[in-house]
Amino acid sequence: MNKKFHFSKGNRKLSKDVLIWNLPAIKTCPGSSTECRKYCYALKAERLYPSARNSRLRNLRFSKSESFVEEIVKFLRKRKETIIRLHESGDFYCKSYFNKWCEIARQLPEKTFYAYTKSYFFDNFWDNIPDNLKIIQSVESRFPEKVNWNKSTARVIRTKEERKPNEFICPEQMAKKHGKRIQCMKECKMCLRENIHVCFLLH
Repeated sequence: MNKKFHFSKGNRKLSKDVLIWNLPAIKTCPGSSTECRKYCYALKAERLYPSARNSRLRNLRFSKSESFVEEIVKFLRKRKETIIRLHESGDFYCKSYFNKWCEIARQLPEKTFYAYTKSYFFDNFWDNIPDNLKIIQSVESRFPEKVNWNKSTARVIRTKEERKPNEFICPEQMAKKHGKRIQCMKECKMCLRENIHVCFLLH
């Protein structure tokens, strides 16, 4: 086991073929709204599972090191997984950290990275993002006026009727409602498309 950092593999929704990089909830989420901090599922996991909290803290510490980019590239280059989700918990906590992931993705063009984020308020956020780093803006944030509606977005809705004509509801959630099961990033990769607008039903 790597003592400097930790990637998990999949979850109840996400394929086990996907690597997940996490950071501590809320404290690394500068764009989080009052409501999302109140209902943060990632924070609940940290309270229930101290090991999850500890691994996320370890990742945060390592993300600030000078060797972060080099060692993450070296690690991922040896892995067979081709899709990496950033921040099931946590977010891009500053622009320099975000730039590090841009550089990692740039050095690994054979991999696909994706992240839902509320950190799109950073200055010059959209400059120089490599094509294999897919960014989906979580629109419920402290800075809704900063959303770039020409880029991919995600939001939470309470009923299907709230969906706008240009949005789709998460296929995994819809399948589950009909007693079926599909896995994100296996049977469905819609969130990796360019300029998509996805809704998640509140649960």
